[in-house]
Amino acid sequence: MSCEICRRGNCTKSFHSLEEQEQFDDVADGIKERAKNLISHRINKIEGHYHGSNYYVNVKEVIKMIDDFV
Repeated sequence: MSCEICRRGNCTKSFHSLEEQEQFDDVADGIKERAKNLISHRINKIEGHYHGSNYYVNVKEVIKMIDDFV
């Protein structure tokens, strides 16, 4: 498995300085949060139906939406 930061096969995140690790984590957290928000926004647009207090959507539509996103 390669390093998260530099992608080299003979490296690991712990070989990088704490500053590099923190910078990587800050950027990665921002990207993950943005992706989560975009995917949630798109899923909310998928039409579904209520069954009691639960809202159901078609899983195939969600998977297609995620595939199209990436």
